[in-house]
Amino acid sequence: MATRNVILAVVTDLLFQSRLREQAKAMGHDFAVGDSAGATADALEARPALVIVDLHVDGVDWRSVITRAKEQRVPVLAFGRHTEAQLLREARAAGCDRVVARSTLVQELPALIEELAAPGE
Repeated sequence: MATRNVILAVVTDLLFQSRLREQAKAMGHDFAVGDSAGATADALEARPALVIVDLHVDGVDWRSVITRAKEQRVPVLAFGRHTEAQLLREARAAGCDRVVARSTLVQELPALIEELAAPGE
């Protein structure tokens, strides 16, 4: 069964997880963290409404997360450092629906969630 109201964050930075969780909850979404390969795989099985991927995440292959999410037709929002343009291009090429610099994510998070998170089923 799909859990289309869940936003999955593949983020290991605890402070940033908290920021994402607060915004997701404020917008009526449940929140899950994929801070390991196993946790991420389990959460993707549930087909979340949106996957947010930190391109600098430790312990999880972001490319495989994007591939798996796209196989399930789950939108993906990736973010990374603005100074690493090649990495951001790689994420776009991997199939992300949106790729932004971390600073843009912070500034535009509500609008990005609104744009990308599929409505509940």
